[in-house]
This record gives sequence, C-alpha cells and structure tokens, in this order.
Amino acid sequence: MSRKQESNTPIKKSQPEVPEELQEIEEELISHNPDIFTGINAKKKAEILKSVFTVTIQQKSHSGPLPDPESLISYNSVIPDGANRIMTMAEKQQDHRMAMEMMVVGSHNFQSKLGQIFGLIIGLFGIACGTFLAFNGHTTVGGIVAGGTVISLVSVFVLGKKTQNKE
Repeated sequence: MSRKQESNTPIKKSQPEVPEELQEIEEELISHNPDIFTGINAKKKAEILKSVFTVTIQQKSHSGPLPDPESLISYNSVIPDGANRIMTMAEKQQDHRMAMEMMVVGSHNFQSKLGQIFGLIIGLFGIACGTFLAFNGHTTVGGIVAGGTVISLVSVFVLGKKTQNKE
C-alpha cells in the first residue's frame, strides 16, 4: 500500500467495545440530561454505565391471604415462629369469613320466609276484606279489593321469579 492510501484511512483510537445495552443506557441518560457525563473521563463513564446496567429491580406480588413460601421463610427468620403465626392468622380469617357468610345466608333466608308470611297475611286480609264487602252489598268495591289483592300478589311472585332467573 502506498502512503497516500494510508493517510486516507481513518485512524481509530483503541476503545473497548461497548455492549449495545450500555449504549442504550447511555443514550437514555443523555436524552434526560445532556450534560450528565460532562467532565467525566471515558473509563469512569464506562464504570458508571456498567453499574447502572447491573442494577436490577425486583417486584413481588401475590394475591390471597398467604405470602409465597420464600417470604414465609423470610418472616420465620425475622419473627420467631413467624410463618406459623401467619398461617394461624389466615386460618382465623377464613373461619371468620365463613361464619359471616353463614350469618348473611341465614339472614337472607329468614327475611325471605318472613316476607312470604307477611305476604300471605296481607293477601288473606285483602281477600277477606273484598269478600266481606261483596257480601254486604258492595260487590264492585269488594271485587276490586279482592281482585286487586290477588293480581298484585301474583304479579309480585311472577316478576320475582323472572328477576331470580336473570341472576
């Protein structure tokens, strides 16, 4: 090769190859703050980028009353018998929740039966009043009272069944 060709070839400085991930981190940091590496030599800059690259963020999440087994082991090392205490707490919470559900279901059943009993009493009273009025010469009013009572009770039961079937 001639000297002329050699002088046209750009001379590269011997810089270590920067991994693509570090270049991306550098570009991201510079996009947020263009002067972030001002006054820092290349070696120190590479160290900073490597330390940023090696930082990892760990996030754990779980749903339910119990943590994962690794967390239970950690609790055991921090709190004496911690895992057992957490398990006991979860069992008590489950028992409490089940007792509350039983109370709610029992209450709903009681309210339903009470509603049926009061509906029966009101229905019988309405029919009795209509019949009494009809026997005493007020046939039109007696028919309206007795018929209205029967129609309203039937409609309540029919509409109530349709609403239950939708759920």
